[in-house]
Amino acid sequence: MTSSQPVKMRNMTSRMKLVLVTMMVMYVQEAVAFPGDLRLVNNGYNGLTVAISENVPHDHCNHVIHGLKSVLTEFSNVLWTTTGGRASLREVTVALPRSWKMDALTCSLLSPLTTSATPSEAHIRVTAPHPVFGNRPWTQQSQGCGRQGDYIQMGGDFLRATTNDSYVYAARLLVTEWVKFRWGVFEERGYKDDPLYPTTFRDPKTNSPRPNRCSTHSITPAPFCSTAAHTPEAPTKHNAQCGGRAAWDIILQSQDFIEGRNEPSNATAPLLPSFKFVQESAPRIVLVVEDTAAMNLQRRWEFVRKAVRRVVVYDVPDGAYVSLVVFNSVAQTAAPLLKMDSLSDVRQRVGSSLPRNPSRVPESHKCVLCALQEALRAFSSDPAGAEGATIILVTTGKGAAPQSDLNEMSRLANSRGVRIDTVLYPMTERRGGPSASHGLETLVADTRGSSFTVMDEGVGNDSKVSMMVALMDALLAAVRRSAPPAAPGAPVIIHSRPYPGGIASMASGTFTLDESLGPSARFSIYYYDLNHVGNTVKLTTPSGQTIASVNMQEEDGDANVIFVNIPKAERGLWHYQVENRADSHQGLHIQVTGTESEERKISLRLWTSLPNTPINATDPSVPVIIYAEVKDDEVPILKAKVTAKLQRLGTNATGSNYDPIYVDLFDNGFGDPDITGGDGVYSRYLPALQGGPGHYELSVSVDHNSGSAVAPINDAFTRPLRIYSEKEKQTCCGSVIRYDHVKPVAQFQRSTTYGVLDVVSRRPPVDLVPPTRILDLRTFVNLTTREVSLRWTAPGDDYDWDRAHHYEAKLASSWAEAKAFEGQRIPGMPAPVMVGTEQVVSIPVVTYDQLVYVVIRAVDEAGNRGGVSNIAALWVPQPPTTPPIVTSPRTLAPSSDPSEPLGRGITQPVRVAGLNLEDMAVIIGSVGGFLIIVAVLATFCYCHVARRRRHQHKKDTEKIEANRNVIIKTNSTLMVDQDESQDSVDSAVKEEVVTTKDGRPLSPMQSWGASKLLQEHERRFSVTSGPLVEAAGTLAHYQSLQEPFPDVTLTGTHSYPSSQTPSTTHSDPPAYQPPYTTADAYAAYPYPYHPGYSHEELPPYTPGLSSQSSQASTAYTHEMASQPSELAYPVDASAFQPADMPSFVGEIAYTQAQPPMYASYPEDAPVTTQAPVRAKVPPPVAPKPPLAARAAATVTTATASVEPKRRNVTQV
Repeated sequence: MTSSQPVKMRNMTSRMKLVLVTMMVMYVQEAVAFPGDLRLVNNGYNGLTVAISENVPHDHCNHVIHGLKSVLTEFSNVLWTTTGGRASLREVTVALPRSWKMDALTCSLLSPLTTSATPSEAHIRVTAPHPVFGNRPWTQQSQGCGRQGDYIQMGGDFLRATTNDSYVYAARLLVTEWVKFRWGVFEERGYKDDPLYPTTFRDPKTNSPRPNRCSTHSITPAPFCSTAAHTPEAPTKHNAQCGGRAAWDIILQSQDFIEGRNEPSNATAPLLPSFKFVQESAPRIVLVVEDTAAMNLQRRWEFVRKAVRRVVVYDVPDGAYVSLVVFNSVAQTAAPLLKMDSLSDVRQRVGSSLPRNPSRVPESHKCVLCALQEALRAFSSDPAGAEGATIILVTTGKGAAPQSDLNEMSRLANSRGVRIDTVLYPMTERRGGPSASHGLETLVADTRGSSFTVMDEGVGNDSKVSMMVALMDALLAAVRRSAPPAAPGAPVIIHSRPYPGGIASMASGTFTLDESLGPSARFSIYYYDLNHVGNTVKLTTPSGQTIASVNMQEEDGDANVIFVNIPKAERGLWHYQVENRADSHQGLHIQVTGTESEERKISLRLWTSLPNTPINATDPSVPVIIYAEVKDDEVPILKAKVTAKLQRLGTNATGSNYDPIYVDLFDNGFGDPDITGGDGVYSRYLPALQGGPGHYELSVSVDHNSGSAVAPINDAFTRPLRIYSEKEKQTCCGSVIRYDHVKPVAQFQRSTTYGVLDVVSRRPPVDLVPPTRILDLRTFVNLTTREVSLRWTAPGDDYDWDRAHHYEAKLASSWAEAKAFEGQRIPGMPAPVMVGTEQVVSIPVVTYDQLVYVVIRAVDEAGNRGGVSNIAALWVPQPPTTPPIVTSPRTLAPSSDPSEPLGRGITQPVRVAGLNLEDMAVIIGSVGGFLIIVAVLATFCYCHVARRRRHQHKKDTEKIEANRNVIIKTNSTLMVDQDESQDSVDSAVKEEVVTTKDGRPLSPMQSWGASKLLQEHERRFSVTSGPLVEAAGTLAHYQSLQEPFPDVTLTGTHSYPSSQTPSTTHSDPPAYQPPYTTADAYAAYPYPYHPGYSHEELPPYTPGLSSQSSQASTAYTHEMASQPSELAYPVDASAFQPADMPSFVGEIAYTQAQPPMYASYPEDAPVTTQAPVRAKVPPPVAPKPPLAARAAATVTTATASVEPKRRNVTQV
């Protein structure tokens, strides 16, 4: 044998293994293409399941049950007719909600009612109306052509018909959805405002527009287009997904009819379906745990006991039934099936029922079949039996059972209707090597179960605490699958994070509690040794309050956990700090758990396109797609942030953990892989797994995307809807489900674990994965410029990952030519951009008034070509011809210059800068109209502003004219200004009003000079032009420039500070305030009043008002003692009390140390014994002198010597 022969043998062996793996994948894919509980056998469907939601009111029970039986009976007849006698209904199981009370009055059943767990994946769901489709049936399809949909949903009112005709019509609508659900065909009609599937299209035979629907669709709804009536050129969702194939061709290739299965029956009538009614029961779980000698290594068995105790005592919801079975070579029941509650010690007894030590039976002698048989015996005492129950099998995965035992286990599980979930603990594999097979894949797939794996993380004689936490999480995930999604009270992991040890530090982090959770939460610290947890355990609420949890901590050494229960926990962001004293090879694990709320139900469901199927990375024809459905009760949540996580279990060649792979999922409706946008299903292709063959744990987390997530508002809840009102409702589904009203979704966060994906082959050294199909290609034609543009969403390099290398596009003259990707190549295609980005390109088209077709595909760097896109039709009308502008009488002949562009001649329209005259006229007209509008708006604004200014100026002028009264203020000082000219004495009585530059009038204080103000003051206090002289001759000459003089200011209505405005506003002039002095240079003198005024005519005295500035117009009243003939001041200054002084004197706070204000009164002056009478002092307003006197005064003043100008400065 030569040296090359072993190499050839190894290559041949590898190829044989690859072929064997591919055949196994194809076999399993065929087996799970449709769930095993729904099969078409001898022209009759067995295992159809209908689930009625809790949202259907109990008082509708009789109507819904009677309607369901009637509609499904008619459904069997219509299905028989549609398929030509190939299919009808034989068995139907109806699951009723737990809240319905089955009594003879409100909800009577002729058939017996059994108790069973509600199926988690019912085929038909009867629930609340949909926000868009109402009560009308619709199908959620997340996978492609020929693949079964997710479910059919319809409203409860859809079954409340009153006549047989209504039931027949309802049955036809249901068959239309059944065709899409069961056989994977899609809608063959257009939708209003849909960018991909319009309501009309151009018929290739007549080149005329026609409705985008099947020609056989008339009054009676048809389930699908017949082959003869099918139009492959129509832009429908079915043609895009199925490549233009007729619906009946897809149906005949399904698993129900392929290879001659279920040929037309010779029977003359369809089967009459039988109904079985069951009611939802509490979850029933049997934990089956292996205790062979393999569990005695390291601390494996101890971790099993702690994990089982944690799940039973803390995680299983109240009302659930739990049993424990232990097996090695034989099996025995450790705890019978008991109902869990939080009031008794039943949880403690069941959770601690495992033996303290495992057996010594070798792992190779274990009997898995014996364990399953013992688990089924645990249901013998339950009246509900085993149907719908869950068996969680905890085993090492080694020493696989014989094939005969596996076949018997599958038969027993299917006959009793139980689901089997496996937890492989611990899974041991060679570091960096391929994973071993446990041989239970077929059993899990046949019972629609899940598989979870916990990798061995032993260190010497110990095991890491992370392995114990992983086992707890796997058991919790299996327990959650036994209950309906978002069931009230179900456990929810809010936060989970490991903290490695080795360095004394503080483990700090945050977690969020939202309104979708129950009122309480539990903060748990898992440890390997109790001494690894320090004394500091601190929690901080969202409001900033620090909780010293020393008195709130509880320790459970049987589960290696310290936890803090938080009743009525505050909603928001919490902070925590825990002192970490763990060793370098251990650590702490912090986890926060809660429960589902009873008011708000956030459901998260995760699955793949190949459930429980080994993944062959070398076969690109069988890709794997990850799906996640997010709903708020019955409505989808849109624009949420959904992230899947792939974690390769085990360690790499260096002993380190593998890096996780994060996958963002999208609900965009691009067609591949996301079929419909807005349905709440987020999807994406499985990326390249760099870790190679092995076990990959798949999980997903979702949150409200920083407030961007929204949910549709279900308007159908607010009005009654009957079946006939639903005839015109929109049918499901176009490229995107469009909602009329949405609302923001309150903050939430959820996560769930799917299980383990088994990758059985290594990624090939060469790239074999092509880009995805482009299924949103659209064409646009500018009717003015005849420019054609294409739009599409960029695919990836490997499916929907990374960036493709280039595009190939063709322009074909027929639909068949485009489907074969033949025709004229379209040049100038742009380079691909990142996946998910829309691209636009303009293409040259010179074919007018002819229907052509455009297709495109992406090519990666290795030359792998993606699938042909959807075929987009294109119709470009002939451009109008414009006669040329004749500039001379002669006729223009075509140019013979070969350099001129083709077609240039007398029929070529005149163009300017590439635009013809028609285009220029449109542009000029648009610009001119815009400029006219701008000019009109500008003129209106200018006129409006000018009118407002004139109106304001008129009001100010009237105000000044009305306020021509004079107020004399005291407490002024004298200033000299040499620059001002001499003012006339009668300038105060001029009719002109001095104004500023902007037209506003000025007051005398602003416009008069000092001399002018003084002269006005002297004129008003004297009848003559000479100085004021007392009759007795005791007054000094009143011409000294050092004497104070009052201010003269125009005033009108009183102006008060806002805090001192009196209740009645006076329009009379204010009272006069006499001057005062702070020196003894002035003697007191009697001051005669003008005889023309009386104090009864003056306004009342208003005390407490003070001047705020020199420009204030507030008048102050000064009360003084008066006599019948003259005013006399007291003899000495001490007679003045502070209360008798004016307010401005009190404000300056004069003291006794200051000089007296007035001189001594003469001794021979008469003394008045009569009490002084307080009176108001009127203002000295002099009459207006005649015009002749003013003229004379003007001449006299002009000849007098120029005196220094005076400026008034009012003292504040």
